[in-house]
Amino acid sequence: MKSLKLYMMLWIVGMCCSCDSYLEVKNYGQTLPKTDEDYATLINKQLSDIDKGSAGATNMLGSFAWMIELECYSDNLNTSLMTSNALSYLYVGTNIASSQYRFMNYYSLIKDYNIIIDNLKDRDTELGKKILATSYAMRGVMYFNLMRECCEAYSKDRATEIMGVPNVAHFDLEAKPERGNIQQLVNFIVSDLDTAIRMNQTDEQYRFTVDVARAYLARTYFWAQDWENAIKVAREVLNKYPLVEGDEYKEMIQSPQGMSGEMLFRTFITGSLTSYNRYLKNVKTRPVNMSLISLFTEKGRDIRYSTFFDSKFFSTKGIRTCVRSAEMCLILAESYAHLSDNDNALKYLNLLRSKRISNYEPYSMATLPAASEGEVIKVDATGTKLTPLVAAILNERRKELFMEGDRWFELKRNGSPEFWFGYNQIKYTTEKFLYTFPLRKADIIANENLVQNPGYEKL
Repeated sequence: MKSLKLYMMLWIVGMCCSCDSYLEVKNYGQTLPKTDEDYATLINKQLSDIDKGSAGATNMLGSFAWMIELECYSDNLNTSLMTSNALSYLYVGTNIASSQYRFMNYYSLIKDYNIIIDNLKDRDTELGKKILATSYAMRGVMYFNLMRECCEAYSKDRATEIMGVPNVAHFDLEAKPERGNIQQLVNFIVSDLDTAIRMNQTDEQYRFTVDVARAYLARTYFWAQDWENAIKVAREVLNKYPLVEGDEYKEMIQSPQGMSGEMLFRTFITGSLTSYNRYLKNVKTRPVNMSLISLFTEKGRDIRYSTFFDSKFFSTKGIRTCVRSAEMCLILAESYAHLSDNDNALKYLNLLRSKRISNYEPYSMATLPAASEGEVIKVDATGTKLTPLVAAILNERRKELFMEGDRWFELKRNGSPEFWFGYNQIKYTTEKFLYTFPLRKADIIANENLVQNPGYEKL
């Protein structure tokens, strides 16, 4: 009966059992898994979806369709000059109806991790340890994504005021969880990822290894402006996964499947390329924004320039959701800059550029280009006007992580600036509140303790 109540609660409070969930509530006869192998089924289904780039966990971590959508939300692609409507979304404001479901879908996945963490009996077997460590890592990753998508950007001054999301670590039939603050959410994510790291899961079959957990921990500290800890963790990852260059870089960045080079994690390891090729074709209906093209001042000497764009400035870069050590290098550069350690900030900025630009001349504080007044981002993550050093790091990040779904969250993290474009004589403005996705109305009705994000009260 206790097991039955747990299942009924999962359904009643809207923690979102998916249609094909291993433990979908259908009748009174279902019970919790009993063996390690039963619990492994919960994780293996999600890992299989991730490897194939199909629905479920891939949609939340980032399918190639979601990556393109995020690029269209950002200022990387020029919607005003699009040649067809093959990509139906014009900007983030036209996709509110679908984005509200992401909150629900994350908790559908989190449900499985909580079932394992709460109920797995054989925790000391090799399989049990792997399942448990993977569950902690994946739960931390999903909450990290929830933080970026469904919470306002982190601010140290307002960390106890900005709403987080319900930190659901287990289920209770009577519980109607509230939204805590974003600092509580950060602490929750750090705790999960730290737990996964201590368990030292190294089996690549389970994808979320100790190194992947470290990379997401670095991302979490970085988002939460904990620069010292971001440096500590990102440096550890970068040292183990050094940057690649030349043909090795080009092969890594253009390969539609598989992991190589700087990659620690990637969705779409295997499976049909049909959908991938279709989206690759569709993205060529929107040219790359000239504000991005103009950042490649070295042009032909920068391997990314010839790899990312064709002669008409349409994207030729492969679409991917991955974690790469290049991001760790950029985290190091910016974190040191925020700590006013300019020497180390330049060290890591120059390290990345030296791997991408032939006959490279290192930047110095005297030779850094001035921060452009025409840039959409005007202030850094702390709300301070951009310095030439931070501007150069942000520009390098925009170039390096183009078509990897990063720019949208960089805009959000650095001031959430409003910007607009015109299409068919209509002006579309990305307002500040649109950087944070809404909660689904049905979830708010089911749980009166949930509060909608600002700007969506009439949704």
